[in-house]
Amino acid sequence: MPIDDPRNSIMKLFSLASIKIDNQKSLISLEDKNLVDVAEKLKINIPAPCLKNKRKDGCCKACLVEVDGKRSYACTTKPIAGMKVTVRTKELDRIRKESLKEFKSQVRAGASSPCQCSGSC
Repeated sequence: MPIDDPRNSIMKLFSLASIKIDNQKSLISLEDKNLVDVAEKLKINIPAPCLKNKRKDGCCKACLVEVDGKRSYACTTKPIAGMKVTVRTKELDRIRKESLKEFKSQVRAGASSPCQCSGSC
């Protein structure tokens, strides 16, 4: 491609306004509140029951991912251009599975209501 080719500008903009999740590139927009939103566009499932059940973001600890090599909760992490997000590793899958199991058992036992999780009641 020649330097003045308009596709170069488009490719540059795409790389500046995108992130990678499990090596899949996605454009980010102002509507994307968190990494869970962006992953959904790529058909990558990041469990986030606390977010979906209107509890305090991150309280279930089930959406753990790595962002640029550091662990973070996908439901509370705002997407920033250039991020490299890893969702699927054996260790992250194991941690998420344990977190989901614990969260579900707390909900079944009545130990985790929306109020208890958010602390806003």
